[in-house]
Amino acid sequence: MNSEQNIAIVLKYFDGCNTGNVEDMTSTLDDDVVHYFLPEVHPPIRGALHLSKYWHKFSQIYHPTWRIDHVIASGFEVVSEWSCAYTLPSSGNRLMFRGTEWYVVSDQRITEVRAYYQYDEGRDCQLNGFPYVDRGYLEK
Repeated sequence: MNSEQNIAIVLKYFDGCNTGNVEDMTSTLDDDVVHYFLPEVHPPIRGALHLSKYWHKFSQIYHPTWRIDHVIASGFEVVSEWSCAYTLPSSGNRLMFRGTEWYVVSDQRITEVRAYYQYDEGRDCQLNGFPYVDRGYLEK
């Protein structure tokens, strides 16, 4: 499988995360996929259905708008830089967090996701002073 095809799989997965569509996400994931998170409060999620249901629930609670701002691939690995605007249920405030993920793709399915980001429900989490708007990144 070439890099462009692997990127297409990641983009389809991300679209599923954006809509919360379990079937779309599951179709891109290996049955034994593992999603690792940087924040300690989020343990790894194992299994395609479990991961898909997690993002479905996230979409129902936070009404996110996800966008991959940049994506590159080499062989079976894909790396993305993403933005996520979401609504905090307790206050209705719209916040932003941004991060990067590494994906491992095998046989047209994502087998591993490693997510690197900072998350704080009390504030936006993004690079200090970075010109996001000037560079065309997702806005709240």
